[in-house]
Amino acid sequence: MCGIAGIVHLNGKPVDQTQLDRCTDALSHRGPDARGTFIDGSVGLGHRRLSIIDLTPGGAQPMQSEDGALVLTFNGEIYNFAEKRTMLEARGHHFRSKSDTEVLLKLYEEFGADCLSHLRGMFAFAIFDTKRKLIFLARDRAGKKPLYYFQDAEVFAFASEIKSLRTLSQCPRGVDEQSIHHFLTMMYIPSPATGFLSLHKLPAAHSLTLDLTTGKTDVRRYWELRYEEDIDTTLIEWKEKIGAAFEESVRLRMVADVPVGAFLSGGIDSAAVVSVMSRLSNKPVKTFSIGSSDPAFNELPQAAITAKAFGTDHHPIVLTPDIVHLLPALVQTYEEPYADPSAIPTYLVARETRQHVTVALNGDGGDENFAGYKRYPILLFSEKWRQMPRAVHAVVCGGTSLFHTLANNTLSYRCKRFEDSIALPWEQRYLQYLSFFTEREKHAVYADGFAAKFPPTDEWYALRTASARARAQDKLHQAMGMDLMTYLPDDLMPKVDRGTMVHALEARSPFLDHHLLELTARLPARYKIHGSVTKWMLKEMMKQTLPTEILAKRKTGFRLPLDRWFRSDLKEFVRDRILDAPAGFYTIFNRSALEDFLQKYHASRIDYSDHLWALVWLSEWFSQYNP
Repeated sequence: MCGIAGIVHLNGKPVDQTQLDRCTDALSHRGPDARGTFIDGSVGLGHRRLSIIDLTPGGAQPMQSEDGALVLTFNGEIYNFAEKRTMLEARGHHFRSKSDTEVLLKLYEEFGADCLSHLRGMFAFAIFDTKRKLIFLARDRAGKKPLYYFQDAEVFAFASEIKSLRTLSQCPRGVDEQSIHHFLTMMYIPSPATGFLSLHKLPAAHSLTLDLTTGKTDVRRYWELRYEEDIDTTLIEWKEKIGAAFEESVRLRMVADVPVGAFLSGGIDSAAVVSVMSRLSNKPVKTFSIGSSDPAFNELPQAAITAKAFGTDHHPIVLTPDIVHLLPALVQTYEEPYADPSAIPTYLVARETRQHVTVALNGDGGDENFAGYKRYPILLFSEKWRQMPRAVHAVVCGGTSLFHTLANNTLSYRCKRFEDSIALPWEQRYLQYLSFFTEREKHAVYADGFAAKFPPTDEWYALRTASARARAQDKLHQAMGMDLMTYLPDDLMPKVDRGTMVHALEARSPFLDHHLLELTARLPARYKIHGSVTKWMLKEMMKQTLPTEILAKRKTGFRLPLDRWFRSDLKEFVRDRILDAPAGFYTIFNRSALEDFLQKYHASRIDYSDHLWALVWLSEWFSQYNP
């Protein structure tokens, strides 16, 4: 696990060593164990190393092929490297190290761009191919490892993080207003945008080829998940197949030359990972959980049940985040506008976990495999509900409006949002179930003329995810494909990668093994949502293994009591951040309208804390980056 960077002067100008050093060392937190650079005229590659596999200098990077024709800088892990090494040795290749880096280099040497079809893991890498006169970059299928880049007439540059690219004077500085418009709805910046004008992130499951002769780039998708139900496999056979695939995925991710542990929440996904780890390990698995002193937001008791059941070496962590002082560090870490509140506990639990282990497995991806999100049954219900007579909707719509007026609480707000969206096309309606600001709410706080610049986010989202819907037949799988294309790589994966790597901790996600994803994509929808039960197949599989309390627990996820804090201890902090923001902030927002929104929040019982967190984050982002 590492940090990578590169500079290519398209005008033939030699790369400056000092400049490359600055780019590389801006990523030192991702790779504190070693550093390396390579320069060949107008091409420079940098690497910061976090040693996980082959701790010797043999795994150092940038790594050159034996003939010097290829140079690789690589961030990630190739979990099937031992298998591929055996295959390559049978084809006549010889190895100088025991690293997965050298296996990747030789896979490219043997197969070129098709090496991607051989990789099972998480990765972002760049290869300088001197014979073909090109730079080849690629990012893993789920988007676990990041890769940013920009290009102008004279330079092409890439890096694991934006802060590396911002050491270059050529790096774009302007704000991408349309991506901010989408951020307010989605709580993250959708690929390939970043929030910065002309600064891009390579989308998950894509490669980029830079032709050094012409300076032209070619970005291509190399993998896509298709949902084609296998109705001939029996339920018992499905359990056996998925169970075997999941165990193999966990086993592969336990391989490391450094200490390995696991994040353990109170839910079924991380508990399933820990159960397999415990069975495969010859010593107690180190597990790490974070909780709150507030019982309503605390999963530590459930995590303790799982830890006791499997005899883990458990480390519960109770922290009260100091958001006032933590916010600047979070914005510096995540770089893009990013308002998922669960980034806070992720950052904090990773910081504590790194004191004990270098690698931590997690339960990310269980919802993506087995349809665990609450929004899926809501979508299916909405499809039935919208078939009801218009007269019924008229009555219900009036009722929900009256309920909202009288109750003015979070439940009434959500009911009204649901009924207001029911006439939308389903793919636009679906976005309502996972979004922050509605279009109406955004328009109410925008500066004059800003709203007219861009299409509604739900319409944009429908176009953006059309290809994902084309790869599935039923609406559940279409929605899951849409999440796999947007929410997973642009929200969940950055949350984990940035929150862990800032502490030099590597996070691994067994559920996101692409072999497992491809297998469960064929699992019939009725085995994913059974009646009103989400994630039914996983619960059935783990019925004899996990404690009853964990199987019966409703999905909650780790939440902080932001609403309570924003109404009390942090009330003035939030107000100051939103109403005394940098000037650039008010090119998007109307200050008076924001003040009205704050007054509306405090006069109601509606939990608008997510909305406020997005605004607070954006204010700090403008302050730090002044884009």
